[in-house]
Amino acid sequence: MRFSTLTTTALASASLASARLVGISAPTTLAPNTTFDLTLISEGYIQTVADIAVAWGFQLAPGYTGALGSFPGSAYLGPEKSNQGQENVTITATVPPGLDSESWRGKDVVLTAGIYSLYGASGGPVVGGFNVTVRIGNVTSNQTVSSDGWAFNNNGV
Repeated sequence: MRFSTLTTTALASASLASARLVGISAPTTLAPNTTFDLTLISEGYIQTVADIAVAWGFQLAPGYTGALGSFPGSAYLGPEKSNQGQENVTITATVPPGLDSESWRGKDVVLTAGIYSLYGASGGPVVGGFNVTVRIGNVTSNQTVSSDGWAFNNNGV
């Protein structure tokens, strides 16, 4: 009986070590030529997921499904930022100076992020996309908005 309890506890702890990224969060207002925290939302998962990279871009609302849009940015994630359990991953992103124009300022903009990951022991490639709508303004806000589910999911398996 003792072995069974220890095994169950160990397996439960091990399952919390595996995680996947399931969304993004960003400030509700972004000011051009500033940086902001792009938060990648994590949750526990049943298998290991190796997160490779994240790329993001901006589109005038309502945006195009599956597209990142203009002014792309990216960051390497790799082993140090993969499988963080319940810990979110924060990337310092830059609001492009190109958003400081009449076409963008004061408008609702779709910020889309695509996360490239390898799932499970077989390393099945997946690009998962998430959207939030933000406003381009004079000051980056402290309030945040989070994505609600997947905007797109391209599964290579």
